[in-house]
Amino acid sequence: MIQLKALIKYLSSFFKSTWNFEDYPLETWINSEASQNDIKFGAKFTNWHTLIAHGNSNYEAIENLRTTFKEYSKENKLPRPGSKVSFQFAESSKIELYEEIAIDFFDKIIGISYYECFVSDYSTLFDFGLDDNDTIKKN
Repeated sequence: MIQLKALIKYLSSFFKSTWNFEDYPLETWINSEASQNDIKFGAKFTNWHTLIAHGNSNYEAIENLRTTFKEYSKENKLPRPGSKVSFQFAESSKIELYEEIAIDFFDKIIGISYYECFVSDYSTLFDFGLDDNDTIKKN
């Protein structure tokens, strides 16, 4: 049923030259095992797995997705509604220049092997759940 809705949105998109939020096939869900209320509900577009939002309610998750969509559309070309959107990894050329330092940093500060994860030039401690004072104070 989800893919049928995506197909309908995809076919309908050929009758328009520009697309807005409502043109995309929407999916919502409840994170029953979420430990935080602000991620209890989720929303995304079918076949577009990188644009996701969460919230305290179904409505809030959808509105957060709407905001994320608006921000994304300012800087990026929108994919056709219902089409499969492939993953695009951020560039990692700068971090690769400092691989030796990164290996040591990941071992001592983050506590995982540098080679067991993807790190881009835009990665932050937040991506690893370590944006706290204890981590920042480590030498």
